[in-house]
Amino acid sequence: MSDILQLLLQSVNLAGYGASARFLGFFEKDTRYTPGMEESAVDFFLRYFRNDLEYFVLASSVHANSDEVGHYGDAADDQRDGNLIKGLVGAGLIKEFGYKERFGRDPSSQEYAESLEREWGNIALMKVDDFPIESVRSLLVAKMVVYGLYGHCFIISLDWNLAFYPHDDIGFGVIGLGDNANVQVGGDFLAQADQLPGMNSIIKTPPTN
Repeated sequence: MSDILQLLLQSVNLAGYGASARFLGFFEKDTRYTPGMEESAVDFFLRYFRNDLEYFVLASSVHANSDEVGHYGDAADDQRDGNLIKGLVGAGLIKEFGYKERFGRDPSSQEYAESLEREWGNIALMKVDDFPIESVRSLLVAKMVVYGLYGHCFIISLDWNLAFYPHDDIGFGVIGLGDNANVQVGGDFLAQADQLPGMNSIIKTPPTN
């Protein structure tokens, strides 16, 4: 699957997804956050692509910083975060470790920054169909809301050359991979998301060759 990773890295600006050459847009909450919004956004994604998920590939460097998880300060959120992380580690979808122990105690040092960048860039490829759908759902929900969860997370369709990603403004973005990206599928997905209660889509017109 190295060619998939190469296509992803050539197509996506990891420093700012919106600056990717074929960034197609995103949807996000356009009202005040209320509990359950993240589940609604993820469930929409899973329903929309329910007939295709078995062919999707997960590209992820997501990891949990155990120095932070469970320390957000809201008891209910901290318990939710802890449960999500425990389940995801158990499913083999993410790793959990302490930043201080792994990278040192000086976040301003060059060594710390370089180690952190390597961790973010350590993207593994996994078939979505290799995991229970509930575990995949939990990963996407967690990526939107869990305090102390970091790394890149893309769900890739090779049929359409599209990468979808969950983000912490509650929703998904879409990036075309290479010159053969199916822009229509990405645009239709975002247009449908715009009809969700409390959600708003921003759809970009990709450059033409």
